[in-house]
Amino acid sequence: MSIKVKYISIFIVPDDGSKATKLRLRRPIYRFLTIFFPALLVFMVASLFFWGKTVQVFRENAALRTENAKVRQLALELEQIRVIDSQLRVMVGADLKLSPAVTRATYMLTDSLGEDSSIQQRDIPSIWPTEGRVSSEFGEYRGLMGKRHEGIDIAATSGTPVRATAEGKVLFAGWTDNLGNLVIIKHGNRYFTRYGHNKEMFVKEGQLVKRGEVIATVGSSGHSTASHLHYEVLEDAKPVNPRRFLPRKE
Repeated sequence: MSIKVKYISIFIVPDDGSKATKLRLRRPIYRFLTIFFPALLVFMVASLFFWGKTVQVFRENAALRTENAKVRQLALELEQIRVIDSQLRVMVGADLKLSPAVTRATYMLTDSLGEDSSIQQRDIPSIWPTEGRVSSEFGEYRGLMGKRHEGIDIAATSGTPVRATAEGKVLFAGWTDNLGNLVIIKHGNRYFTRYGHNKEMFVKEGQLVKRGEVIATVGSSGHSTASHLHYEVLEDAKPVNPRRFLPRKE
């Protein structure tokens, strides 16, 4: 006949030879402890493992948020560049191909001339671009298609100096089918000027120019019947009458 064990005794014997300690546990409690403590140990190990993974995920998420912020900023800059590019294409016409580098440089220059009033005054195209008489006014409708004239024509002798009407940066200096040898200058944040039908050009893309600096000479290049300068002013990418800014001739 077997004897049913009701208790489990555990003796704790110190190394120093002192009296041993006896723990007397009921068998169900002993069984519970032998299952609970290993399970607790496994749980703790698993918790540490998953905690480490959680910290790693949080760090990765923070890095992703930083990268996403950079991507959003880049997308905003690209959209601004796209808008500037479309504005420039409207100004110069479909026959001109602007390089991405020129468009990017235009965007980077947007605030380079500053915002104080003295600099803004230097941005306004306020002198005559060449000597001569105005042979065609802004807003006139010409040709069979009745196309609106978006600048003024100044008749002058071939080779007469053409001057920048305000401080700025050259965005384009090259050939176009309609305006021939064309120079486009950006002045600060609001103004652009265009000088068309030139005989010679003395500036290049990216060059900074001062008001009154000679940039070209009057000619008859492109679609032109006589020597003259086609001069335009664009305010916020829209053509406006250059006479608004020019001093009245005596």
